[in-house]
Amino acid sequence: MKKIFLLLFIGFAFSGCEKDDICDPNTPTTPRLIIEFYDDANPTVKKNVVNLRVTEVLTNKSVVFNESLIETNEARYLLNASKLSLPLKTGEDDVKYSFALNYGAAPGENVDFFEVNYTRENVYVSRACGYKTIFTLRNTNPIINSDNTTPDSEWIKGINIETNAIANENETHVKIYF
Repeated sequence: MKKIFLLLFIGFAFSGCEKDDICDPNTPTTPRLIIEFYDDANPTVKKNVVNLRVTEVLTNKSVVFNESLIETNEARYLLNASKLSLPLKTGEDDVKYSFALNYGAAPGENVDFFEVNYTRENVYVSRACGYKTIFTLRNTNPIINSDNTTPDSEWIKGINIETNAIANENETHVKIYF
């Protein structure tokens, strides 16, 4: 009788236990827009940007590319590579970034603006991870304009949308030629 009582007690004691709800770091979350840069003269060749600073126009916040640097170090906002990942807004249907090439260089950087419109769909991932947002680009060509006073001074010469669906970060979504 004591054994049955003990087994029932243990059974009831552990019946309320649930699996820990911890979101696995490898679980896909809201994807960023993946952009690769290519040489305008030779469109099959990737080309590194030099000291590119990307700033969201509405909030005037720059995208951090190097997390390891301290927050006051300007170099954490500069990209010197042929590929970048940009966050899209999960609460709005468009975002506008300024792309400042050769940021901080004399006689001055070359700034172009990149604006993209999209639709959003929230997708349930799990109880631990919550929801992620999937984006679909609405415009076939993002809007590019420049604040440079010289005509044809845009450093971005062309854009190609590779895929309108932004569901993961495993592929290039947009190619920029300069």
